[in-house]
Amino acid sequence: MSARNTGTGGAAPRRPRALAAACLAAAAALLSPRGAEAAAPRAAVRLEYRRAPGAERCPDEGLLREEMARQLGYDPVEPAAALQARTLIFRGPGREMHATMELHDADGAVTWSRHLVAYNDDCGELVMNMALSLRVALDPSLRVQPAPDPPPPAPAPAPPIEAAVELPARPAGPELRVGLTGAAVFGLLQDTSPGTVLHAALRYPSFSLGLEGLVHWPAVMSVDRGTVSTWLAAVSAVPCSQVRYLFACAFVSLGVATTAARGVSLDETSTLWLATGPRAGVELPFSDWLAVQIYGDIVLRLSELRVESSTAVLWVPPSAGGLVGLRIDFGLAAGLGAPARRALLGRGPWARH
Repeated sequence: MSARNTGTGGAAPRRPRALAAACLAAAAALLSPRGAEAAAPRAAVRLEYRRAPGAERCPDEGLLREEMARQLGYDPVEPAAALQARTLIFRGPGREMHATMELHDADGAVTWSRHLVAYNDDCGELVMNMALSLRVALDPSLRVQPAPDPPPPAPAPAPPIEAAVELPARPAGPELRVGLTGAAVFGLLQDTSPGTVLHAALRYPSFSLGLEGLVHWPAVMSVDRGTVSTWLAAVSAVPCSQVRYLFACAFVSLGVATTAARGVSLDETSTLWLATGPRAGVELPFSDWLAVQIYGDIVLRLSELRVESSTAVLWVPPSAGGLVGLRIDFGLAAGLGAPARRALLGRGPWARH
């Protein structure tokens, strides 16, 4: 009977209480802010990166993905992610570069969008800014917590569904360019002579298709007591490729070389002219419709050309010559007055620009 009141009999019930206290302490440690922060999930996104025509020289997807990983501390791009990021880089009406970005949820709805512009034509800086914007959109720690719901406001007129921005008109097809060239021609006729070239071309963002009519003014040569002069008229087809301010072309010319003489009797006065060769030059734009081009041609003669009298051959040109030209180029499409197009910023990166 007295054993029920001894100290050894009262120590047994305290062990379950100590075990419960230890379990509560462990649970509190797991639920503490430090543990929650260590287990915070990472953002995952599918990345769609596109460059419109005219922006081919901008960095590829690798730079954007590398910069996002550097800023977030991990690579967020996963092909199977439910969240999708769609980006597009395109050239504006002038020489600025634009970037549009959208985040789409699993149902395809737009949850976030941005529109960035680089006015210095620097695609690298534009891609860095795109990575910073996407980092803010994807990193939960940088998101602003929503404020408590305010009391319901008084009824107000409904805002417009979509805000539109007027952008300058842009031709739907290639731009028509015309130009007038003053040239110096050497090695083709008897002496260095001036030339005039009338040029028309269909200009695309990175190449053009041109047609030229050229006249090389008479070159005069003295023969005994007389003179012989030769002039050249031809038509040329000129396809060109252009990268920023530099361009390279090839041309094929077909025409006629005509010779006149004083005091000398000639066998023939007109000869077929056929030539080809490369062209290279630089374009200096002053506005959307006015530019100056400086270029040089290497002319390879394919047809036979000689000046003969009844007794001797008076002159035979070399097989190659050259031309240096200065052209004033005008864009006719810039003044057609096409209606301005309307674009939705942040909503239409896959619409036609």
